Amino acid sequence: MPTVIGIIFLAASVFCFFLGDDELFALLIFSSIFQSSSVIALKDAGVTPYYLVGAVFVLQGIYRYARGGKERAKQASFKGKWWMVAFGVIAIVSAFTLPFVFAGIPVYEQHIGIDDGFFLRPPLQFRNANISHSVSLLLGVLIVLGAAKRVRNGVLTGRAYLFTFYVLAGVITVQFLCLLLGIEFPYALLQNNAGGSMQMVDTRDFASRFPGTFTESSAAGQVLVCFTAGFLAERLKVGRSLIPVGVGLAAIMLVRSSTAIVAIAVVIGLLCLWHPIFRFPFYINLVRLRRVALLLVLGALVLALAIFSPLRDSLIMVTLQKQESGSFVNRLASDAYALNLFVMTKGIGVGMGSNRPSSLITSLLSTVGWVGLIVFLLAYFKLLSNVARNRPDLLWAGLSLFLCIAIAGPDYDTPWIWVFLAFAVQMGSIRNQGIGAIRQNARSFPRERTKYALETSQSAAIP
Repeated sequence: MPTVIGIIFLAASVFCFFLGDDELFALLIFSSIFQSSSVIALKDAGVTPYYLVGAVFVLQGIYRYARGGKERAKQASFKGKWWMVAFGVIAIVSAFTLPFVFAGIPVYEQHIGIDDGFFLRPPLQFRNANISHSVSLLLGVLIVLGAAKRVRNGVLTGRAYLFTFYVLAGVITVQFLCLLLGIEFPYALLQNNAGGSMQMVDTRDFASRFPGTFTESSAAGQVLVCFTAGFLAERLKVGRSLIPVGVGLAAIMLVRSSTAIVAIAVVIGLLCLWHPIFRFPFYINLVRLRRVALLLVLGALVLALAIFSPLRDSLIMVTLQKQESGSFVNRLASDAYALNLFVMTKGIGVGMGSNRPSSLITSLLSTVGWVGLIVFLLAYFKLLSNVARNRPDLLWAGLSLFLCIAIAGPDYDTPWIWVFLAFAVQMGSIRNQGIGAIRQNARSFPRERTKYALETSQSAAIP
């Protein structure tokens, strides 16, 4: 039977299917954060809204191509396209072959979990996880390709991107307020995915962390860091509003993911280095100094509110005392064993979906080997480079997301990674199409060539 969330997203997907290109992709961005929800009520499994909307998005692309979209398909060229396709082929082929090649090797099976996997490692064999991860990765690649083909002005998808952030931060805030007031939050409406292990919140325990719309707080923290890093970059470069920055930092403190806190601290430091205030010997950028000062004051205020709130003890536990926890030791052990698998398989890996350590690099090495690792890194950063000139905020957001998953994000087929990359590629395609139109006009009208050069230089400077 479909769930309430399933009915809502199905109706919205069908409605957007017959509208313009941006509507369905905007819905896809929003659906990607509902990782604890299922559109179908199953006993031992679940289908998140992302897979439903993503499948409809792909079907829409096939339908429009069949109706004569060949000219639009020619506009799908972007940096990193073939590296992404190559990684998809390598990972999917590995999932269907390597479990048979290295059958019997003990692995960390994802349904057992990292903590239990420290004591129990079942022998490698072909499982449903190999199929599900392959389908998830294939869908992600197709979404990126589809987002690059169907480009209008990007206004609606940009609004959907911001709306998704505020919804996630709002849900986390409401969860905190319910804990503060002793009210039971309706988690059953969101956490109905029987295929995932849910992080529970005790209404009487302030040490509980808030997962938002995700299955656990660490996943919510990764997405929040991605958003907040982009807002920070906009603030330091062009002086955008501090409101989204403050909301993002506050939400990260409420989530209290050690990975998210470390990542956002590193990003703030890198941004300050990238936008220096002082220039040798005596030059001081007063505008940038004021922006950095306000940012530091805001960060100190958010940190002070967290320290003097009931969340203080749990915040200390996930930061200063994290290395003393058994979970930290188990995650280090899983990464160490993943490197051992990499050596045992001669650098080939055991196949996508066959082993699940704690971090991205060890996950890639133990599943798709050194070739898959190199191709993934090339694909990821090439795709990000599409927005390097006109949307540096998204470039910083992508770098912060990579930092988070490199520390504690083993699933390289997770929905947010590919939805964000698709959004970045689409934003880059919008700029390229605009400059392409100007170039064509300049060739058609020689008198306009000077104007073309001026407009091209100006478009590169538009944030």
